[in-house]
Amino acid sequence: YIILKWAETADGFIAPKKDKRSNTPEPFWITTPYSQQLVHKWRSQEQAILVGTNTVLDDNPKLNVRHWSGNNPVRIIVDKTLKVPPHYHVLDGSVKTIVFTEQDKTSSQDGLIYEKIDFKDQVAAQICNALLKNNIVSVIIEGGAKTLQYFIDSGLWDEARIFRGSTLFKNGLRAPNLHGVHCGHQHIGKDLLTHIKND
Repeated sequence: YIILKWAETADGFIAPKKDKRSNTPEPFWITTPYSQQLVHKWRSQEQAILVGTNTVLDDNPKLNVRHWSGNNPVRIIVDKTLKVPPHYHVLDGSVKTIVFTEQDKTSSQDGLIYEKIDFKDQVAAQICNALLKNNIVSVIIEGGAKTLQYFIDSGLWDEARIFRGSTLFKNGLRAPNLHGVHCGHQHIGKDLLTHIKND
């Protein structure tokens, strides 16, 4: 079961222009703490969480459930050329982590697994097959735009949960374009949460 999740600004961006970010990797929050806590609850309900290289490089996320109680999901990182530095949180060994790459790479660290795939052919399908091989049957994909688009383009998603905050970026990285069955809206503080099912 594949859940797509992202937060976008009121004018439709999921990230600011690079020159607006600091040199120190840290999250650039679009939504309120109420929405952030809800996302941590969702993480505790799924087996795995998946993000791409740029999300890790830009935010240095921990991808755990520190704002909720429950099990941490397995961290799935799509890192084609292994750009993520070894000192980043996702490679700290605190939570089981699977890295999808085109490189031949093995790990001597417990809980860190490298899976080689071909990035020229059906990336989303290859990831799904490898997750099944690792007995993972539910995943929440939290970005970034390129990683989300892999699954949108392939039709390999079941549900999307999209937050819209009140922030304005005016320019930056556009939110993915998604078509599906709208299942309703919900206000989370000042944020608007939209649920969409794959038709």
